[in-house]
Amino acid sequence: MKYYARVGDREFECTLHENNGALVVEIDGREFEVDLAHIAQSTSYTLLVDGRSYEFALHDTDEAVELSGGAGLFHVVVEDERTHAARAKIAAAGGPAGPRSVKAVMPGIVREVLVAAGAAVVKGAPLLILEAMKMQNEIRADGPGTVRALHVEPGATVDKGQKLLEIDPA
Repeated sequence: MKYYARVGDREFECTLHENNGALVVEIDGREFEVDLAHIAQSTSYTLLVDGRSYEFALHDTDEAVELSGGAGLFHVVVEDERTHAARAKIAAAGGPAGPRSVKAVMPGIVREVLVAAGAAVVKGAPLLILEAMKMQNEIRADGPGTVRALHVEPGATVDKGQKLLEIDPA
């Protein structure tokens, strides 16, 4: 089965299959032999890709998976073929109406709010700084719009999934 992974504004078509007992991931036509192992009693994993090792922490949210490691923090949305096709139809029809909620991807402390209610934002615009596990993560807008409401202020402790702010679509 095909899967689609969105990282920021980039989308990748992926398939998984086995070859001689090894897991092979094909991403946009390129094949990689992979091995994934969970590090006991943690949210960390090691990923071996064509002989190179990577370590990262994984945080599952309602809408996506957050991967953090040496290369930074990545918000990854993975969809199967059917979900991907349905989302494409909704987007072609103008997308869902109403405000979009921006939620905390992990528990942490709001260090800085970079926008105010009523501010116009573009896709990728920094909205706030969320500190988690001594790392400061910049939370960005997933699309253009106007900040409808802020639900946090600097110094606030937030839980994973907590609504941080709302954006009215442009």
